Amino acid sequence: METKHNSLVQNGNPSKILPAKPILFGVLNITSDSFSDGGRYLQEGQALAKAKSLLEEGADVIDIGAQSSNVQAALIPQELEWERMKDLIHELKKEKVLISIDTFRPYVIRKALELGVDYINNIRGFVDQESLELVREFSHLPTKYIAMFSQDHGNKADRSSDLTPKTVLFRVLDFFRERKEALQALGLSEEKIILDPGMGFFLSPDFKVSFSVLSQIDKLLEEFPRLMVSVTKKSFLGNGLGGVPVEEREIPTVIAETYLWMKGVPMLRTHSPLSFLRAIKTWELANTDY
Repeated sequence: METKHNSLVQNGNPSKILPAKPILFGVLNITSDSFSDGGRYLQEGQALAKAKSLLEEGADVIDIGAQSSNVQAALIPQELEWERMKDLIHELKKEKVLISIDTFRPYVIRKALELGVDYINNIRGFVDQESLELVREFSHLPTKYIAMFSQDHGNKADRSSDLTPKTVLFRVLDFFRERKEALQALGLSEEKIILDPGMGFFLSPDFKVSFSVLSQIDKLLEEFPRLMVSVTKKSFLGNGLGGVPVEEREIPTVIAETYLWMKGVPMLRTHSPLSFLRAIKTWELANTDY
C-alpha cells in the first residue's frame, strides 16, 4: 500500500517521513444513553454548538448518531432517530460541513441520502437487503459508505462473542472481502467503500481481541487501504488497563490513535480531534532536525 505523507511542522525539517494527517470524524451523539456522552446534546442548540466545537478542534467530518449502540442502550423508534438529527443536518449543510450519519436503519439511511449527506456509517455493515437496495438506488451520488464489522451483525455492541485473538483477523478479513464485493456489485466504485474493523464490544468483551486487531492493522491495510478505525474511549482500552472508567480514557485513546496514525490508517473516528492533533504535532516536533 502506498501511504501519503506530509508534515505539520512549520519550522525546521522533519528528520523522518511521517504519515499524512488522517481524515478525522468528530463524534456527535444525539442520544440519551451513549456510553461516553449520553444526554449532553439532545437539544438542537447543544448539538449544533458541539458540532462547531468539533470543527474548531480540527474535525474534518461530523459523525452524527441518534441511536446509541451502547451494550445497555434501548432501541428507539426510527422516526425519533431521524427527528433528533434532521434539523442539525440542515444547519450543517448550510455551512457546507461534511456529514456522516451513523445509522443502521433503512428509514434513516434513505432520509439522510435524500438530503445528500457525505457518508453513511453503518455498524451492521449493510448486511440487510433493504439497506443494500438503498445503496443501489443512490449509487449515483458521491456519498461514501462505511461498513463496520460486528461479530453478530446486530444493532449494538454485545457482551458475548466467539472471537479470539487468534481468529479475529481472519473473520474481519472475510467480512471485508464479502462486503466490498457486495457493495461493488451494486454500482459503488472502490473509493466509495470504507471498511471499519469495529472495536471493543463490537468484537468481544475480551480486550485482547481488540488489541490483536491493533497489532495486526498492517495486514488489514495491505488489502483494504480505505480503512476507518474508532478506538475512542472504548471499553477495551479501559479493560486492558484494569478497569479505567470512560472519563479517564483520554490518554489511552490518544496513544492508540497516534499508533494508528503511525501505521498509516487514513481515517479515524474520535471524540477529541484536538487531543489527537496535539499528539501528532508533538511527535513531529520530536522527529524534526532544527
